[in-house]
Amino acid sequence: MGGILGFYIRKGFNFGPLRLNLSRSGLGASIGVKGFRFGSGPRGAYVHAGRGGLYYRQSLSGRGSLGGDSQRPALPPPLADPLQPVDSGDVGQMVNASAVELLAELNRVEGRTQLAPFAGLLLAAIGALEFYQRVPVWAGALTLIVGVALVIYARHRDVTRGTAVLQYSLDGDAEARFNALKSAFAQFAACQGLWHIEASGQTDDWKRNAGATGLLRRTAIRPGLGLPRRVATNVEVPVLVGGRQRLYFFPDQILVYDGSRVGAVAYAEVRATVLLDAFAETQQVPTDAKVVGSTWRYVNKKGGPDRRFNDNREIPLVQYGNLQLESDSGLREHFECSRPETAQALAQALATAPLAPEVRRPTS
Repeated sequence: MGGILGFYIRKGFNFGPLRLNLSRSGLGASIGVKGFRFGSGPRGAYVHAGRGGLYYRQSLSGRGSLGGDSQRPALPPPLADPLQPVDSGDVGQMVNASAVELLAELNRVEGRTQLAPFAGLLLAAIGALEFYQRVPVWAGALTLIVGVALVIYARHRDVTRGTAVLQYSLDGDAEARFNALKSAFAQFAACQGLWHIEASGQTDDWKRNAGATGLLRRTAIRPGLGLPRRVATNVEVPVLVGGRQRLYFFPDQILVYDGSRVGAVAYAEVRATVLLDAFAETQQVPTDAKVVGSTWRYVNKKGGPDRRFNDNREIPLVQYGNLQLESDSGLREHFECSRPETAQALAQALATAPLAPEVRRPTS
């Protein structure tokens, strides 16, 4: 077992069969006769036996031999969780001045109670009641016809009154910019490693964290194209899931959904920043990621492996791209990807996204 070289002082005092040992590690004591002794010290209780060059020493504290490879040096207790949530603010504060009417309509349809499910349950309950009461067949058939008509009407009302319809008309330049945004998003979404960062922070506990001073808590995501529920439109929009919130990249702005509430952020308000991270990857390294070095599970002060630990495995350092989307209205979502160039391309596309395409909105 490797150790750290240095000077130390050791002093012993004998009191008959009892011996006291004073060292830099602390006070220890042993009792017995020559060739066989029981002892206790800073590293626990032990038994020592042997003469003539053949000796046996065994720990009695359940940690293995004091000189053997099974001993594991104690780490200091873990520090309090240093991670702080990376999360957007109240979507109610994300109000793009040009989207006030749109947000009112989207929040209305999101909060509207659908009637069709209740109509279906009512039809099923009446049918069950008539079955147990053995009503005439003609009465049951009439009830079924009326009930089905009621369900169809309720569904029609849900669609017409509970769906916001957005019709976009993109001119040549706006269409080219939106297509560039979708193309950059597709490359970003194709990364083998893609995560939403839930929390981040700094730590002084570098020994326990592979020498790292910055920590992340992340969740794997898989973006794609889609639409919010109860919204119909003539374009496909990219979607990023950020924790409890979903970001929909429409041609004119980003719609932020948080449960049944909706906010809007104009592209001109979005700050898209990309940082390069050298991440100590303890999970499987994505096949498209670039390994830029390595570290160790437990490191010494010089950054090398702490050889006191037998299970001290080597950990690859992988270069990731950290995409940060923020705005003064409260948007704050961070993402990490295995190909930094795709994050940079997406940030550039967001900076040049169409600002004012013609759109007829909303109709319901």
